[in-house]
Order: sequence, then structure tokens, then C-alpha cells
Amino acid sequence: MAGTGLQYLICAPITETAAAVTYTNGMVMSYAIKADISIEINEGKLYGDNRVIENVKEFKSGKLTLNGDHLSYEVLALLLGHTVTALTTPNAGKKLTAKGDDDGAFVGVGFYATTIKDGVRGYRAIWFHKVKFGIPNESLETKGDAINFQTPTIEGTILLDALGVWKDEAVFETEAGAKAWLDSIANMGGTGA
Repeated sequence: MAGTGLQYLICAPITETAAAVTYTNGMVMSYAIKADISIEINEGKLYGDNRVIENVKEFKSGKLTLNGDHLSYEVLALLLGHTVTALTTPNAGKKLTAKGDDDGAFVGVGFYATTIKDGVRGYRAIWFHKVKFGIPNESLETKGDAINFQTPTIEGTILLDALGVWKDEAVFETEAGAKAWLDSIANMGGTGA
């Protein structure tokens, strides 16, 4: 399937036990611009009679790099462990405080992409079970003759959850089906699964 679009970038805090993995209070991270996924594998070869007789390749970890239009203070607080407080001065809004020892939550992350195969559109929804994000780099520049948007990119490490799973994905005939599937996993707007 060829991909032709990317939408609905969401995350949710993970709760793990030996028997179950659940997510609560899913939230939209930002409007999705780009998602890059790279997976690392462990490989082992067994040699015998001067040749390879066994070759095992297993998931080790992965890197998930997300680019969106913005990351709200609430999303940054979840992902990076920063603190959000309301300012008391008139029209001041909120303040984000980042400390050196802040440590964000492990989260599940999902999105869906529009696909096309033999002229038929589909919607490929992807859910990464456990991701840990690091502090994003920023680039700011003054306005010149042309408008150049600066958007944040954040990078996370994809890990195995307590059940040994790192990803689920499904293809749907409708966009609503893909979104509903992700919403049910992330428990969007809910408090528990």
C-alpha cells in the first residue's frame, strides 16, 4: 500500500501489569505533519558445518520521530514531566516549568495514514504500545520576506510493553473506523479502560 496522508496524532499514558496493558486519558498531541519510524533488531546467527544453520532476528527497540504543528503545555507536561501552572497576572495564560530532573511518562502513541492500493483508498491505523520521549530541539527565526513556519519535532524510543508487544496496526475502509479504533485504545476523553 502506498501512503498518501497522515492524520490524528494522539497519545495516552500507559498502565502495565503482568496480565494487562491499558491506557487512560488519551489526548491529541498536535496536527500531524510527519512521522518517521525506524526499528532496530537483534540478530543472532548459529554456524554449523561451515554455514549458517539458524538465523534469528528480533525487535530490539525503535525510534519514533514526530513533527506536528505545535505541542501544547499539557502534552509537554505528560511527555516530558514538566509542570504547567496558571499565571495570576491579567491575560497571562499558563507557564511551563522545565526542571533538570523532569522525567515524563511512558505513553502509547497512535495515528492513521491514508493509503491507496489498486485505486482503492484505505486508512492504516498504527498504535505504538510504549514510547518514551526526550526533550525536543527547537529552531526559531525572524520573519523575513517570506513566511517560514517553524514546527516542533520530538523523538521517542519505541519499547516493548509488559506483554512483549511494541505495535498494533489495522487497515479500515473508512477514516471514521480508523479514528474509532485508535480512540478505543487510547481511551480518548476517558479516565480508565
